[in-house]
Amino acid sequence: MLRLLTMKPEAVVVIEKLIHGGEGLARLPDGQVVFVSDVIPGEKVHIKITQRLGDYSLARPLEILEPDPQRRKPICPYFSSCGGCQFQHLPYTRQLEEKLSIFCETLERTGKLPAKELVSGIVPSPREFFYRNRLQFHVHQETGALGFLKRRSHDLVPVRECALAAPEINEVIKKLPDIPAWKRLHPYVKRVNLALSLAERKVVLLFWSQLAPREEDLAEIYEELSVLKAIYYWIRGRNPVGPFPKDAKDRGRRRMPIPKQIAGTEKDVFFWASPGVFVQANWEINLNIMAYLKEILPLASGQEILDVHCGIGNFLLPLATGTNCGEGVDTDHRAIADAQENASLWGLSQVTFEVYSAIEALINYFKEARSFPLALLDPPRGGCKEILRFLPDVVSEKLVYISCDPPTLARDLKILQKLGFKILSVKAFDMFPQTFHLESVTLLEKTS
Repeated sequence: MLRLLTMKPEAVVVIEKLIHGGEGLARLPDGQVVFVSDVIPGEKVHIKITQRLGDYSLARPLEILEPDPQRRKPICPYFSSCGGCQFQHLPYTRQLEEKLSIFCETLERTGKLPAKELVSGIVPSPREFFYRNRLQFHVHQETGALGFLKRRSHDLVPVRECALAAPEINEVIKKLPDIPAWKRLHPYVKRVNLALSLAERKVVLLFWSQLAPREEDLAEIYEELSVLKAIYYWIRGRNPVGPFPKDAKDRGRRRMPIPKQIAGTEKDVFFWASPGVFVQANWEINLNIMAYLKEILPLASGQEILDVHCGIGNFLLPLATGTNCGEGVDTDHRAIADAQENASLWGLSQVTFEVYSAIEALINYFKEARSFPLALLDPPRGGCKEILRFLPDVVSEKLVYISCDPPTLARDLKILQKLGFKILSVKAFDMFPQTFHLESVTLLEKTS
């Protein structure tokens, strides 16, 4: 305790490397580790310690004394306060280098894996800014402005534009707070979801409300924002209320296009996605992952595929085109309804979807002594540790693990190796430029 009390609140440090989370690791004069935001490896920085947590501290830069030659000015005026981005001060090519380095180190340290042998590189995003087709916001209770949480805080940073959001979403961010009807509604609204229907470049507005809004207010918002496709609100129950207007095109659902070359169909197709249902935020990278899966998985005709976190059928349907059979499970009943309709739209009657949790589905397959030549895992950030022990009995040949969180991926891959799976390849995909987040695809083969 005496040591902590005598520590100086400021120091000069040299940044050793970036870590998962996007911060720079440095050491204070007494050797204690300190994590510093908005820095680049090799920089000499004058820092202010903001928090002391046991054997490490958190800090922010007061002055970059010796900046990296590649350092650039962030394009976003909210970068230093908003918690959404970590790397805007880095050129995009440097971001890719650093993210790949962090990814490999995470696999090596947490998973004890030979990352340099396994990881075949990182696929860049076609766009480094304005790429997100969906975003969720908090609502400023006084002004009605949309915003994000401040770094390491529950304080709200109101924004009038997001450098990651599609232009149509930014139009809503900018104009919505000034609409009189929204000024009447926003005190009862906690969160707002804005999602772009890519086929017609229209936005679906979904908000969580404590009270049911008046139709006159919804009508005013819809009329003032020509970029809107529909409005939904969630007040209670399993489904959001809507669409508004009642005759909204496609019932206000999103249409997400897929080129025929990737879908494996005779013509271009699309996915339906209901309001609030999960869809990958960077659609171009999502298409790249679809194409990569078809490249590394030359499937035999009639092969059965299991998708344990199927969503709207995002990865299963492109793999099942032709004569391949598939089963998809997910806990979201609305996503499953979309997946079923998408399979019908694509003419894939041999693909079925059911509402189950991953653990429920695998226990059922285990009890039925069913196995699949290929299984897909696409879990949330927490990974899927609870289902791994069932996979040796349910997967007979290949396993694909699509991850959005390197630490949980490393943990789960370490377990899968002990269960008799061999890692064949790993590739990273930059789903979220300007942030530390990284998507990856790992191909495994059952060996015993």
